[in-house]
Amino acid sequence: MSTTREVIALQFGNYSNYIGTHWWNIQESSFSYNPEDAPSEINHDVLYREGVNLNKQVTYTPRLLLVDLDGSLKHLPREGELYGNSVKRATDDSAGDPLKKIKEDLEDLSTDVEIVQQPQADKHDFQKDLENPVVDIQEQNYNLADNVETWTDYLYARYHPRTVNIINEYKYDTEKQTFDTFSSGVQLWKTEQFEYDFCDKIRQYVEECDYMQGTQVLFDCFNGYTGLATECMEYLNDEYSKAIFAIPVYSPRNTLFENADEPMTDSIRVVNSALAFHKLSEQASLFVPLGTCDRVWRQLGAARPLSALNYKADNLYQTSAILAGYLDTITLRYRLRNAPSAYSLAGFCGDLTNYGRKLASAAFAMPFPMQHDMDLIDCLDKFEGPLFTSLTPNCNIGTDYIIQSLCVRGIARERLKQPLEKAKEQMRMAAYKCDSVSEMFQLYLQCANHASMSHVASVSMAIPTRIPFPNEIFTDEMTKLGFLSTTARRLAEEKVVSVPALAAVQSSSELGDTLETLHREAKRVKIAKLHRFRAAGLEEDDYRDALEQLLLFKDNYEDNFEL
Repeated sequence: MSTTREVIALQFGNYSNYIGTHWWNIQESSFSYNPEDAPSEINHDVLYREGVNLNKQVTYTPRLLLVDLDGSLKHLPREGELYGNSVKRATDDSAGDPLKKIKEDLEDLSTDVEIVQQPQADKHDFQKDLENPVVDIQEQNYNLADNVETWTDYLYARYHPRTVNIINEYKYDTEKQTFDTFSSGVQLWKTEQFEYDFCDKIRQYVEECDYMQGTQVLFDCFNGYTGLATECMEYLNDEYSKAIFAIPVYSPRNTLFENADEPMTDSIRVVNSALAFHKLSEQASLFVPLGTCDRVWRQLGAARPLSALNYKADNLYQTSAILAGYLDTITLRYRLRNAPSAYSLAGFCGDLTNYGRKLASAAFAMPFPMQHDMDLIDCLDKFEGPLFTSLTPNCNIGTDYIIQSLCVRGIARERLKQPLEKAKEQMRMAAYKCDSVSEMFQLYLQCANHASMSHVASVSMAIPTRIPFPNEIFTDEMTKLGFLSTTARRLAEEKVVSVPALAAVQSSSELGDTLETLHREAKRVKIAKLHRFRAAGLEEDDYRDALEQLLLFKDNYEDNFEL
């Protein structure tokens, strides 16, 4: 009998799909196809499903539904590339050119029908090479940071036919945002495409599961996807009553909304965020905002500095890879093989949401700053400052009175400490008694964080960073395996193949300040002057009520609670 506890993944929005594409690529980079290898620590069946396509080929695809605008797919068929016509074209040359066949049929008829052929979208060189078995993509330089136009350009994973869902009412545009308001998203959910078709696709995934844990919802939190995603969460709660882990994300690029200047764009983003956070406090089991900017409410702030990384602040391809690395690491807790029942999605969310604190913050270290010739015990003993960097905008790292869940990966047990006969000074440290990576981190956090509770999971597998992951963001002080070196420098042609990392989710009083600043900015907005919200059905009284509820939610983060 299967003991896999499945999770359904949902992605709403273009930047979310940038992140999701990297995330599914990372997961598939960690697949092992050698039957002699030991079983992976990660149970990929949690997020993947096995199927059979029309050619009787076995497929293994993400249990995923994604949503984007018309024009965002480029070459990718809406039904994916493993099923249907795209497979037939690749495997059956006898089918011929369908356009030529239509022309031949029309020649025999007396008709004035004009045939207009829509030009096919150009494929990125990376996608062309994926179809060429002779080319080793790991030996190529695609310069993806400068020429990616949308997330399908670097998609390595292959999707199920029901995965891709396109909104035809709005067109994708790199220069402006057309799907603008929370209220527009709420209206869109009530259409047949979502209220019936999309919900039916969710139902099909649910019926395929044996022990569904819940859903993971990744969505753009600055435009119309806020309303669409939160309405979907309300449906999930009504129908299935399972855990919902929501990840609202913020793009580092301030693309203006249609018919709006920069101040109005900022105001729309603030209103969308306030309405989304209010709804998330009701519908999500846990929500963790993500972004590489330090501020996002009004005017985007500076890029977060990450040790040994050099990335372009507004590059969607590079920044989304960092957030995907975080997502892949922090979700390991409920994706491990033979994990105890506490390592479930519901347990993960429940541990962090005491006293109604459903909002938590993200923190990340990629790479984990450890020298290539150093043991973990010495690394932690000499460490100064915070272990990681905040990836939640408008929020600082908590240090005291916090509840946190961490996952550390890529540090082998052999790197823990020296054996007894070589231990020398290490034997005097209290941490020398620790026998595992997670135990040593637990001890460190007990000393570093006053009156706090920490859960630590550890996985020996590092984050795989093979192409199409942006290898150019790693500085030359990193070795091929992602550790740091103060003596030797990695050669330019030598790529980093994996990176150790540390990811954390924190519940702390710092989030009270996050909510207070959002409420303050949202209250400053004169909603009556933003006619697009009223046109989409938002009443002033509803907006005021949402802000009042947001302020009440903020009270959960006062310091007068005991852990």
